[in-house]
Amino acid sequence: MKEIIDERKIGEKLSVGVQSDKDEIGLFIASEDVSATCAFRIKEWKKFVKAIKDADKRI
Repeated sequence: MKEIIDERKIGEKLSVGVQSDKDEIGLFIASEDVSATCAFRIKEWKKFVKAIKDADKRI
């Protein structure tokens, strides 16, 4: 498994990280209370990133 982004603090109590393994990319988000992980295939990851960029433009 390759670390793309080591666990990175993005808020006072919020962290994010990204890993890749063969044909999947894993995203995790964690706070003090909750954590979540999601595995994406490469095509799904590209669509996810595009959706986040589109959302960012609208904020």
